[in-house]
Amino acid sequence: MRRYQIARKQRWLAVSLLIAALSGTFSGCSLPDGFAGIIRPVEEVVSTVRQNMELREQMNALELPRDVKSISTGRYAYETLPAEEKKIYDQMLDAVINHDEEVTLSTSDGRHLEDIFNCLKADYGGLFWVESFRYTQYQRNGQTEVMSFAPNYIMTAEEREEMQKNIDREAERYLKGLMTDVSDYKKVRTIYRKLIKEVDYNLDAENNQNIISVFIGKQTVCQGYASALQYLLDQLDIPCVIVTGMAKGGPHAWNLVQLDGEWYYVDVTWGNSKYHDDEENDVKYVEYDYLNITTEEMLQDHIPQVKFELPECTALKHNYFVREKKYFTSMDEAAIAKLGGIFKRAYQKGKNNISVKFSSRELCTQAKEYFLTDYHISEYCEGLETVYYKTDMQMNIFVVIFPK
Repeated sequence: MRRYQIARKQRWLAVSLLIAALSGTFSGCSLPDGFAGIIRPVEEVVSTVRQNMELREQMNALELPRDVKSISTGRYAYETLPAEEKKIYDQMLDAVINHDEEVTLSTSDGRHLEDIFNCLKADYGGLFWVESFRYTQYQRNGQTEVMSFAPNYIMTAEEREEMQKNIDREAERYLKGLMTDVSDYKKVRTIYRKLIKEVDYNLDAENNQNIISVFIGKQTVCQGYASALQYLLDQLDIPCVIVTGMAKGGPHAWNLVQLDGEWYYVDVTWGNSKYHDDEENDVKYVEYDYLNITTEEMLQDHIPQVKFELPECTALKHNYFVREKKYFTSMDEAAIAKLGGIFKRAYQKGKNNISVKFSSRELCTQAKEYFLTDYHISEYCEGLETVYYKTDMQMNIFVVIFPK
């Protein structure tokens, strides 16, 4: 398992006046139609102003900003920052990894600290022990001379170490068999499936803003799914970053993943779907609508709200349906025969569901009417009397669900 290690240097500084403020990150969750939920912000932003000479002793104990060697070169959000903000990012990360209570930053401007911290959290999904931060401005004659950064931890260093061991054991199980010569596409697909199959969506899950809820609690929300995907793919050296914003009217989190030099969007939360069977039981299944999709597709119902620049995702090569040969650009006789064969093989193998995608809404409608409305699917699936299906005309996909 990859651990974070940073060397550091310590020096000292004395100043006089203090302005203190709290800053927290905001993240939440939204599910496709039929589901809804909003997670409260981790911490509300508040501020106070102090000018108390009794604080001199505390200020005299401050260090000079550390000369931190970066370990984040190549990480997506980090690379979007200008050089001076990269330096602050490195100092913040160094403090979090070393579980420091307070460190001095190489800036006197607090306006961009929250954006920089959110870049850090986007790049590192595994920082489960910290949720937000406080910053303090030290002033002389009304001018800020130095600023400190204090992470808000949810556990002690000892508790963190023990939790890390437990998470490592679970993560190793997720990654079993994937450290070999398996393609990066298959690695992403496998992790996507495992997260959906093994972890339930639950708004009331404990620690749902971090990976503890995924690996230990087995229940999470979108922030947990997105953080876990980034954390696991990082172990496989597959570039991945967490994106936050809005979807279906609520706060949400998802990912950007790079495969063969091209970026794709992935939303694990929206791959976690259910349907009602004949006995009104909820039956869980994996959906692939949001596995390696384009910017154009993602922006139909997702609104990113990150400060760092996002790439234009246009590649189709590693889209799930293209890679699995379930993507259709026509509905001629050959395409109909191929579709029928896909349904037949899935049914004979006892699969719970099968999904297919089309290049246009018109083709998707034609296929749905032919195989489902007119029930030609029965010609390929012998003995099939009942079938469930779900259509997504926005993504030009329909899912066939075989009852057990």
